[in-house]
Amino acid sequence: MKISRPALIALNLTLAACGGGNSGYFPVSSPASSSTAQGSQASPSTQSSAATAPTIAKQPAAATIGQGLPATLAVQATGATAYQWQRSVDGGANWVDIADATHDSYTTAANQVSDSGQQLRVRVTGAGGSVTSNAATLTIKPWVATALATTGVTYSHPYQLALDASGTNLYVAMGGNGSIYKIDTASGSGAEVTPGLTMNAPFGLALAADGTLYVSDQHRINKIAAGATTFSTWVGSGTSGYADSPATPLFNTPAGIAVDATGNLFVADLENKRVRKVAADGTASTFSGDGVQAYLDGVGTAAEFARPQGLAISRDGSTLYDTDTDSPCLRKIDVASAKVSTLLGDCANGNAGAGVVDGTAASSAKLGYSYGVTVDAHDNVFLTHAWDGVARVVTPAGEINTLRDSTGTALTFNFPIGVAVAADGTIYVGASNGNQIFKLTPAQ
Repeated sequence: MKISRPALIALNLTLAACGGGNSGYFPVSSPASSSTAQGSQASPSTQSSAATAPTIAKQPAAATIGQGLPATLAVQATGATAYQWQRSVDGGANWVDIADATHDSYTTAANQVSDSGQQLRVRVTGAGGSVTSNAATLTIKPWVATALATTGVTYSHPYQLALDASGTNLYVAMGGNGSIYKIDTASGSGAEVTPGLTMNAPFGLALAADGTLYVSDQHRINKIAAGATTFSTWVGSGTSGYADSPATPLFNTPAGIAVDATGNLFVADLENKRVRKVAADGTASTFSGDGVQAYLDGVGTAAEFARPQGLAISRDGSTLYDTDTDSPCLRKIDVASAKVSTLLGDCANGNAGAGVVDGTAASSAKLGYSYGVTVDAHDNVFLTHAWDGVARVVTPAGEINTLRDSTGTALTFNFPIGVAVAADGTIYVGASNGNQIFKLTPAQ
């Protein structure tokens, strides 16, 4: 049926009176005008609400740490597109943006006691604005060294140390009496692990995840099963030499050792000037170094060491750290590629490059002749300088600091070699010539 023009106008007026296009009804119009109306109706810019500002779900937490260590703060936020950390040194009166601190977490440089009381916060920006977190205060404490008690322990040149995962039990290689001791870290009391059975010259220790304890001895590696009171020779003959599998593996004064999560043992083969690898099945190979006593970075056997002594592995198993005794520097080895590089120090200048100078490579930091090395869960590397009598820490950013007491004086020990660090940050240092083990904690 054909609708007359007056009737059509009347129909449109009726629809308009009922709410028209605002009630889901579309006015009769030409195809072009209808398309325009529908496009306007679907536009998000006219239908969506304004974007909301980000919200902070978890605020940065205050941190109390020992002198020489960095602190890491983190924020959890929703709706965030950018972050900017800020610092205040005057109790929050003034805030300054920290260069390059633009992520949801921020790690400071190494802190000194004079930095205590600084505050950090983060400005979180999103599509709808920004919000600033609460301020988190840093408290930096000097170190206190307390000698462990000696109940049940005959101290005689403690060399390398190893802690179990809980930090409750400390294993010590007593090079002077050929014994391995297990010491309770709370009381200091302890006993021999293999009573009545002595080794020749135990030096390095590594504790595997399954509780197996590996010990570097005179030209061999011994093994003590979890809970066992006897040991056996795992690899090496007790006679000095150099040989990889399939021949009978031979070592020449193996020193520091480190074990990864899959049971591979890395050995600082001191007088062979190499780092060796012993697979879980006992197969031995040369991991890095060519046997020449020198300093040279490179990959695998293209690298050279002066005398690799201390050895530690990062918690994720990706990096080995070597105290290349006779070279005043700290070497680093990428486990995947066997690439050897220098992390810090002046190896090339030998004795002229030695010293105890804190700072970074850019500020001419110097290392003495390091012996012991260990790594904490945050990839801070702790070292002992036996001849200088001090303990030091290298941050992941490559800054080294000497551990100091409340007067700013370096803590000193009588020829420190062994070092271990617990999950709670407690540090243990063995004074080899002093026949003591020291427990280092931030001052209360």
